[in-house]
Amino acid sequence: MGVSLEKIDKWEKKKKTKKLLRLLNTNESIEIRSRAIRALASLEDPDIINQLTGLLREPEPEIRLASIETLGKIGSGRAMEFIRVAAEKETDQKIVEAAKIALASIKEKIKQDESA
Repeated sequence: MGVSLEKIDKWEKKKKTKKLLRLLNTNESIEIRSRAIRALASLEDPDIINQLTGLLREPEPEIRLASIETLGKIGSGRAMEFIRVAAEKETDQKIVEAAKIALASIKEKIKQDESA
């Protein structure tokens, strides 16, 4: 496919959600895939959460990490149980810590939304 990091940045700015989502399950490099995941944090599309929660079972740790961090930034309560379960099964301590941060971030966003 040959997608560059610059192309991903451009798609993020232009809110090309579908193009970014297509990269998640490709044979692109881990760097390209994880950057595409992180680019999704700024876009609002319900499909994003479904795709990212599916990637929490990905064999590649960098992809799981990027997915958890992005879910934390999006802040959807729908992702909380998926992140909890992934953290319980996770052996990589860096990802477990990212899951704790993501869960705290989501809880804070929910609290802010409720008081608004």
